[in-house]
Amino acid sequence: MRQETKSMKTKSESLLRVLFTLLSLFLLLTFIPLSFAHEGHDHGEEEKKSAPVNANAQTAIFTAERNVKTNEGQFNVRLQRTPADPRTGELTQMHVRFAERVEGGFGDETEPLENPNIAISLTTADGKTIAQNIKAESEGKGVYHVAYSFQNSGDYKIAFTVNTKDNRQFAVDFPVNVTTAPTNWAFWFGLVALILVIGGGFASLLMFLFKGQKTIGQRAKFAVPVGAVLLLIFTLATLTLAYFQPPRQKREIAALPEMNEQSFEAAAGDNSLVGSGAKITVPKESQLLFKISTQPIGEREIIGGLKVTGVVKAKPDAKAIISPPVSGRVFLRQGLTVGSAVGRGEQIGTVEQVLGAPEQANLEAQRVALRTAALEQQAKKAEHEALAQQARTRLTQAQRELKRAQNLYDVGAAPKKRVEEAETVVKLTEQELVSAEKQARSAAEQARLAQEAVNRVAPVRSFSLTSPVTGLISEMKITSGQNAEAGTELFSVVNLSSVFLEAQVFERNLDSVRESTRASYTAAGIPNEVFRIGDGEGQRLMIGQTVHPETRTVSVIYEVKNPMNKLRDGMFVEITVDITGKASVLSVPKSAVINEQGRTFVFVFLGGESFEKRAVVLGTEGQDFYEVKTGLKANERVVTEGVYQLRSVKTE
Repeated sequence: MRQETKSMKTKSESLLRVLFTLLSLFLLLTFIPLSFAHEGHDHGEEEKKSAPVNANAQTAIFTAERNVKTNEGQFNVRLQRTPADPRTGELTQMHVRFAERVEGGFGDETEPLENPNIAISLTTADGKTIAQNIKAESEGKGVYHVAYSFQNSGDYKIAFTVNTKDNRQFAVDFPVNVTTAPTNWAFWFGLVALILVIGGGFASLLMFLFKGQKTIGQRAKFAVPVGAVLLLIFTLATLTLAYFQPPRQKREIAALPEMNEQSFEAAAGDNSLVGSGAKITVPKESQLLFKISTQPIGEREIIGGLKVTGVVKAKPDAKAIISPPVSGRVFLRQGLTVGSAVGRGEQIGTVEQVLGAPEQANLEAQRVALRTAALEQQAKKAEHEALAQQARTRLTQAQRELKRAQNLYDVGAAPKKRVEEAETVVKLTEQELVSAEKQARSAAEQARLAQEAVNRVAPVRSFSLTSPVTGLISEMKITSGQNAEAGTELFSVVNLSSVFLEAQVFERNLDSVRESTRASYTAAGIPNEVFRIGDGEGQRLMIGQTVHPETRTVSVIYEVKNPMNKLRDGMFVEITVDITGKASVLSVPKSAVINEQGRTFVFVFLGGESFEKRAVVLGTEGQDFYEVKTGLKANERVVTEGVYQLRSVKTE
C-alpha cells in the first residue's frame, strides 16, 4: 500500500514538473519578447515622466474652422480634435469654440458667444442619425469640450446647432472619418502559444487519468485540482497577455492644448497668407480612404489667353430638311427613327396622295377621254394593218409579174419596156407596204400610251421621300400613316462627322485672333474633356467681314473633327484662343488649385504622411492647367484628388 502511494506520488510530482516546465517555456517564449516590444513604452507612472515619448506613437491634432453667414449675423466655429484620425473604440476628444464675427477698427475680429445653447448630433455621411444630444462641457469663453467613442468605422458628420442668448440660430458640421484599429498580432501569437502550452498540460493530465493501475476515481482526486489550476493559469495568463498586448493596437493620444488664438493660428499656418505653410499629417489609412492622389508638376505648353463663347453648327452641305412634294398620307420605312443612318438619295418613305370628289370626277372624265383615244388608235392600227396586208399581196403579184417579164425579155419574147414597168409596180407596192406598217406601228404606240395614261389616272398616287444628304436623322415630326401638307418639315438629317465652331470675338481683340491659329475648347455637355485646334487637329477657316451692330463682335469660324458625334448642333462651347505662343512654362493641374479669401493654394506632398498647404501665384490659364509664377518648383508633387478632405484637415 505504501509502495502504491509512493508510486502515485512520484507520478504526480513528475506531472507537476512537466506542467511547470511547459508553463516556464510559455513565459519565456511569450512575455520576454513582449517586454522587449514595450521597451520605451512602460506603463509605470514614474517612467512615463522620465522616459521620452515616442513621437511616432503620438497622434496628430485635427484643427478646422467654419465661417457661417446667416441673415442674423456672421459666426465663426473652430474645432480641435484628437486623434486626427479616430479609430473604433478610442475616446475622441474635441474643443469647439463658438464666436461671432464683428467688424472692428483693425479689420474683422471674433467675439466668443456667451453661454449659447448647444445641441450636438452625429450622423453618417448620407444623413442617417447615429447619436443625438451628445454631452458638451463648457470651459468658458465660448469653448466647449466634447468626448465621444466611435463604435463602428465609416464616414460621419458631427453637427452643432447653436442658439444664442438673443434667440439667433445657426448650424455647422465637420466631417469625421473613423477607421478600425489595426490588429495586434502579438496578442494572437501569444494566445496561440498559451493554448498550445495549456493544451499540452491537459493532454498529460488525461493520459494520467486513463492510464495506470489505480481506478479512475482514485486518479481523479489528483487530476481535478490540477485541471482547475490549469484553467486558472490559462485565464490569468490570457488576462495578463491582453493587458500587455491588447487584441487591437493602441496608441498614445495627444492631449488637447488649451484652445486660444495662438494655438489655433499655429496649427492653421500663416494667417496673413490665409493659412499658407500649415503642415498637415494624414495617416496612410486615411489617405487610402480619402482617395488622395498626387501628381508631379513640370513644364508644358499651355494654350491660354483669350476666352470667347461659341456655338456648334453643322456644315451647310451636311444638313437637310425633308418635306413631301404633295399633300397626302406619309408611310415611313420600317425601323426608321431618330438616330437612324440614311444615305444620299436613299428612299426613307412614300407619300400617298388621295384626291377629293371634284378631282376624282375630273380624273374620270380624263380617263374616259383617254380610253376613247386608245380605242381610236387601236382602230387605226387595225386599218393600217389591213392596208399593209393588201400591200403585201399586191407586192407578191408584182414580183411574180416582174420575174415573168424578165424571163420573156431574156428569150426575146417581150420588150425591155415591159420589164421596166414591172419594176416600177414592185417599187410602188413596197413603198405602200412600208407606209402601212409604219402607220400601224404608230397607231399601236399611241394606243399603248393612251392605255398607260388611263392606268395612271387613279384616285391614289404615290411619291417617294428621299434623303438629299448622308447623315443621321436628328428630328422626326411625323409618324407613319399621318397626313401631311406639301412643304411641311417632316425630317431633319444632319452629318456631324465634322462641324463648324462659330466664335464671337470682340472687335478690339481681332488683332490677337488674326495672329493665332491655335486654340482649345470645352463644352458643358462634355465635362472633363479639352479639345485642341491647330497642329493637325482642326483649323481656323475664316474671320467674318462684318461687325454685329449690337454686340460689336465678329464671327470666327473653326472647323473641327467630331469623333463619336459628341458635339451636337447648337451646343455652346467655350473657346480659348492661344495668344501665348508655344513656350513651355511650369504648370499645375486645375484640380489641384483651391481659392480661399482671394488667394490661391495647393497642397504639396512632402512625403510619408506629411502635406503642406502652400500659397501660389498663377499666370496664364489654360483649359486644364495654370501657369505657376511662384510658390512651386519642378517635380514637386501636388494633390489632385482628395483636395476637399485635406481642406478640412489642418494639423501640426
